[in-house]
Amino acid sequence: MSSRATCHRARVVELRIVFFKSAKIATAIVIVATSVIVSVGMVTASPPNSPTSYGYDISFPQCGGNLPTGVGFGIVGVNYGHPFSTNPCLTTELKWGQSTLSGQTNFYTNTDNPGPANNAHWPNNQQTPEVCFGANTAVCAYDYGWNAAQQSFASAVAAETASGSTSATSAATSAHWWLDVETGNAWQSIETAYGPSATSFANDQAEIQGELAYFSSVGVAWVGIYATGQQWRTIMGPNTGNTFVSVPAWMPGYATIAAAQAACVGPSFIGGRVAMIQYPLNGLDGDYACGLLSTPTTATVSVAASTTFSNQLSVFADPVPVSYVQTAGSPSLLVSPTGLVTTSGALPAGTYVASGTTSDSMGNTGTFGFTLVVGVITQNAPTAASVSIASSASYAGQLVVSGSNGSTTFTKTGGSPSLLVSPTGLVTTIGTLPAGTYTLSGTTLDTSGDNGTFTFTLSVGGILQSGAMFATLTSDQTSTFSHQLVVTGASGAVTFVQSVGTPSLLVSPTGLITTNGALPAGSYVVRGTTSDVAGDRGKFFFNLRVSASTTTTTTTTTTVPVTGTTTTTTTVPVVALPVAYRVVGHAVTGATVPLTITGLGFYGRPRVTSHPGTTAVVTKDTGNALVLKVTVKPRSRSGVFTFTISLSNGTFCKVRYVQRPSTVAR
Repeated sequence: MSSRATCHRARVVELRIVFFKSAKIATAIVIVATSVIVSVGMVTASPPNSPTSYGYDISFPQCGGNLPTGVGFGIVGVNYGHPFSTNPCLTTELKWGQSTLSGQTNFYTNTDNPGPANNAHWPNNQQTPEVCFGANTAVCAYDYGWNAAQQSFASAVAAETASGSTSATSAATSAHWWLDVETGNAWQSIETAYGPSATSFANDQAEIQGELAYFSSVGVAWVGIYATGQQWRTIMGPNTGNTFVSVPAWMPGYATIAAAQAACVGPSFIGGRVAMIQYPLNGLDGDYACGLLSTPTTATVSVAASTTFSNQLSVFADPVPVSYVQTAGSPSLLVSPTGLVTTSGALPAGTYVASGTTSDSMGNTGTFGFTLVVGVITQNAPTAASVSIASSASYAGQLVVSGSNGSTTFTKTGGSPSLLVSPTGLVTTIGTLPAGTYTLSGTTLDTSGDNGTFTFTLSVGGILQSGAMFATLTSDQTSTFSHQLVVTGASGAVTFVQSVGTPSLLVSPTGLITTNGALPAGSYVVRGTTSDVAGDRGKFFFNLRVSASTTTTTTTTTTVPVTGTTTTTTTVPVVALPVAYRVVGHAVTGATVPLTITGLGFYGRPRVTSHPGTTAVVTKDTGNALVLKVTVKPRSRSGVFTFTISLSNGTFCKVRYVQRPSTVAR
């Protein structure tokens, strides 16, 4: 059996197969690298040691299955794979969540925004929270999201009642809620009837805003968003700005608990706090609750100003108040229960550290650390400069510092005798300098006793390339391409000498890059050297990236009696590559089978990924077909899933495939 595909950027007719699925388990996720980018001024708690930091999320696919015991927390899907539906095992799975160590079940709800066409749930003549008369507008999408959240909340309350809760509404209100945002459900930005546009992105964002607003209106204090960065940008647009920055994020796609813990540091795909990470665990979706993130982490102050110093700590993107408990750093630094950092009086020059724990009313915890540097003068930019040989005799540059109290005195202690620094920090040369690198170092001091150090490097005779070093064109644009190389640091006219890149790209002595006619798709690089009459030297580089033409032109000449010869020219759009058409064969639970993906533009053995528990290895690549060896873990569920085909140049496409249990004959 084969399945149709929808491919990124491909201009092909789409056949959408509608199916219900567990969004957490069936999502095709590209496992991301585990390297971590740490934002400046932010620190996270060490990975929480509490057993309640580790849990699972489940939904209707786990109906009747054996659920894990001794779990820290549980998250249960309220819906049957899409909004305005209810998980038939919600009450049973809710009771499982209540048996976890935290004793509370949290919920996730599926989201979508298919628009008004053939949608029985699209609002019409609705007066609140927005006035909607049924049109495809942002206000109607807002009402649609509001209504979807209202139905999900009502289902959760009903399940709480059925499970014996004495205050069902309060239990549902005090739970953490998550909005599941994935391309597996219908969104205007990815639907054939609408497609990606500013209007579709605005409507899809309005749906989420409506859901968030409803939960807030009934007193739910904690609502987060589950998505991958790629799916979020595909649905909501490339940049949602600060619209959702205050919303916690739950991110899937991490292979191990170590990778999950590392991913807690840094902003999420919506710019806010990463509150939860999902990773595969025992054949299910495991989850790790991240610690709270505290900011700021450091500050500097002069000795004179240390007496009155104060700084307010805060937890990044936590919607509820946070309590601080200091465990170290007193009496020099004092941290109040609300996170206000003060000193116990004037402090001598030195480094002081306060640390402790944080917690909020929703049961989230973390640690904080704050370092106050007293009496240190810090050098600011510029710490380096470049100058041509001809201009070196007249060079002057002012050193800049911060953290001092009053005027600062600069004293040179080392470096080249060719560089001088005045007591006020003005750097000069002793005259014309030959090409080379010259350094300067020393100390700073003010009248309050603050002190520091400085360094400075002057590069003489180096021509530096500036301006654009890359360009991207289609093949039909290359024959007329030209680009002027730009440099700084030279004295007078600059001569460019090409050493790499001919004959496809040509660089003139003045630095003008042109092509030697139309170029086929590929990557073209030029390199060379620069020089001027004063003896300054440098290098240049430029990369022209050429993709296939967006159109192809066919000319047909027909000779007709009487009327003579006619010529017809037809321009046909070319499909953007790669494109996946279909999957031949099907995956089998607990087995390894060969599958073939047919399409165009497969080269370099691209990476093929699917949902956790399924691995795909490319064994053959013909350009128009990929032969895969697909392995599925035992006890994985059956259904329709998605392969993501990723090329090394950053392009990708997707194709759906069928997975069957091992009992089905192949």
